[in-house]
Amino acid sequence: MKGKTALLDLDGTLLPIDTDEFINGYFALLQEEFAGTFAGDILINNLLLATNEMIENDGEKSNKEVFMEHFFALMGIDEQEEIMARFDLFYLEKFPLLGVDIKENHLSRKLVKGLKDKGYRLVLATNSLFPIEALRERLRWANVDPDDFVLITDYETMHYSKPNVNYYREILHLLDLEPENCLMIGNDVQEDLVAGQLGMQTFLVTDYLINRTGEEPRCDWQGTLEELLRFFEIQE
Repeated sequence: MKGKTALLDLDGTLLPIDTDEFINGYFALLQEEFAGTFAGDILINNLLLATNEMIENDGEKSNKEVFMEHFFALMGIDEQEEIMARFDLFYLEKFPLLGVDIKENHLSRKLVKGLKDKGYRLVLATNSLFPIEALRERLRWANVDPDDFVLITDYETMHYSKPNVNYYREILHLLDLEPENCLMIGNDVQEDLVAGQLGMQTFLVTDYLINRTGEEPRCDWQGTLEELLRFFEIQE
């Protein structure tokens, strides 16, 4: 189906992990990294507050700008460059440790290759709360080449976050796409299926299903990752 674009979520879709477990491990590693600089509970609480500001971003600033503005204000830090350099180093050297125990997933690699072979342009439509290097690293955990994607929605690039429908509008704008030519694939009922409001088709992946409200999912199709491969007639 030449000319089509597939938007792929990461956690629980391409990457077979429980999101809560990953976040807990991520926070523990951050606390260890900054143990001599910040009290662990203060660091994590303010990180969560600044992350929530990204989720509520109204689009005037990038998510990174919103995060930095609120995080450093909450922490009472004036000199930002040194701390940001330590965060950058953390993502390069320590963050990869979180992927050590993740099981290799051949299905994700086959899905990405199969979609590319069928002429799909690929977007990594993960929630835009992380820097680009962290997202590229997590794609490698999924056994997927980051360069297969025409866009990765990192927090430097994006001005909105899921579940804001403007997150999907921004992707359409950045790539000059029509929603009817797009398919959103993800495992989160509230965050991923909202793309359907713009006219995108949606496929709900059920292996690591997230449905916070228990509502009936409004999607065009749903199934496991294996069933998604069969849906696209990609050999397993």
